[in-house]
Amino acid sequence: MSKHVFRALALGMVSMGLVVGAAFPLFVMGFGVPKATALAPTFIAATLISGFVVGWLNFALASWIVRPRLKKLATGMQHVRGAMQQATFSGDWSSCDPAMCRLDERDEDELGAVAHSYNALLYALHEAHRIEAQIRDFTKTLSSKLDLHELGDQALSMLQANARAQGGAIVLERQGDWTVLASRGLNHPEKILESQAFIANQDQTIQNRITLPPGMMVDAVLTQFVPADVLLTPIKNHGLVLGWVILASAQAFAEDVPRVLPLMMQGLGLALNNALLHDDLQRVAALDPLTGIYNRRFGFKRFEEELNRAERNRSSLAILLLDLDHFKRINDTYGHLSGDKVLIQSANICREILREGDVLLRYGGEEFVIVLPGASLHDAKEVAERIRFAISQSIVRVGDQALNVTSSIGIAATSGQGLITTAEDLVAQADQRLYMAKATGRNKVVAEGLPDPHASLAAH
Repeated sequence: MSKHVFRALALGMVSMGLVVGAAFPLFVMGFGVPKATALAPTFIAATLISGFVVGWLNFALASWIVRPRLKKLATGMQHVRGAMQQATFSGDWSSCDPAMCRLDERDEDELGAVAHSYNALLYALHEAHRIEAQIRDFTKTLSSKLDLHELGDQALSMLQANARAQGGAIVLERQGDWTVLASRGLNHPEKILESQAFIANQDQTIQNRITLPPGMMVDAVLTQFVPADVLLTPIKNHGLVLGWVILASAQAFAEDVPRVLPLMMQGLGLALNNALLHDDLQRVAALDPLTGIYNRRFGFKRFEEELNRAERNRSSLAILLLDLDHFKRINDTYGHLSGDKVLIQSANICREILREGDVLLRYGGEEFVIVLPGASLHDAKEVAERIRFAISQSIVRVGDQALNVTSSIGIAATSGQGLITTAEDLVAQADQRLYMAKATGRNKVVAEGLPDPHASLAAH
């Protein structure tokens, strides 16, 4: 309260005392006091003075009781105001901690209600800044992540910590297919995509909460605990749903968790969109534009990574160097568009035969390199024969013509004993054996031996 309030209070109480003092002579006349005595100037003056003194004493008493409490409240508010102004520029809100600034007011009167409201406002302000800092740190951390899987792991870890969830997953939609980007605390995260709860919500754009009554038994095959509360929150960017965050807890989530999660999704949506764009650019930069397999530059990086891993683990690794027979004749006879069809079909055949962890790259022109981690020379020969046979049995349609293509393959492999072998050495050895395959009739696989320096080789 301002000084004007106490000034008005003093004026009101003194005025009331004077009014009572002025009316007192008339009042006592009703009790038999002679009129001459009651209306005597000295008696009237005495009653007026008494009324003034009583009014002033009442003001002094009220001021003594109320002013310290109001001053304490005003001082606390001024302190918070100053701390807020300083924290706005410094970012340090520790001086606004409710434990330091709250008013210890236990009375249940109106001033006590004001103090309680002030404390509640202080706690609400502190909680708002805590949530703001939480969202800011979350967004700042994710904004520096461009690797898609690293982003997913970091985001899920922070979301679980903030929500105190025991299990969770981030599910992402790419080109119409749903995949699990990251998961924690789940036994079989891929089965989320088959769950009725996810299927029912995947086309929605709002958060959904599934709360299970206490004591209800559920099938906990997807989790390492029995969930009691599950939150499904969409990850959106410019209104488009990119994926879902699924969090599960053995206890009910805190009241603020369902409200805070959508706010955090704004930062996650932006970071995820940036990571997806980066991943697409990386994929485009790594792929051969014609065949869709790795280009030579990026493919050799993957080749060297697998070779280093094989050396560390003392495991074997084999490579195939594949060349399409008489490819120049196809280009010269039927044109380069027909040659492109042959290259695309040959790359697709290789892709269908190879394992998920194998590396396929276009080495140049009509040559392909295939890296087979963990494969011995014998394993590589079996794979090469399957590829050679599949290509030889394939037909490429060019107008009314049906082209039959064959391939020659040279193989090289590491010893699997941890001996250092460079990628260039393996390719050189495979190239020598490819030369042997060409020199001895084509449409064959050579996995052993060295070429005869006197052998002649016609044009590819």
